[in-house]
Amino acid sequence: MNLKDEITSEKLFGVKLWITAGPREKFSAAEFSVLKKFLEDGGAILVMLREGGETRYGTNINFLLEEYGIVFNNDVNS
Repeated sequence: MNLKDEITSEKLFGVKLWITAGPREKFSAAEFSVLKKFLEDGGAILVMLREGGETRYGTNINFLLEEYGIVFNNDVNS
């Protein structure tokens, strides 16, 4: 899947693990629905983000992750 392609159920068909490393754009509501269904159907997701969290990278991945008790903090401890 291309980095700019919309995430759809067709593109995730047969996928066991979806990985995103440092997402730099906001996900749409439709993409979140697809990813949530993917998880409910037994798929796995690995999300990697560096210091600064969503604020630094301009993403909104916490919207999905919060439903599963996971959150990237936007603060950085020196």
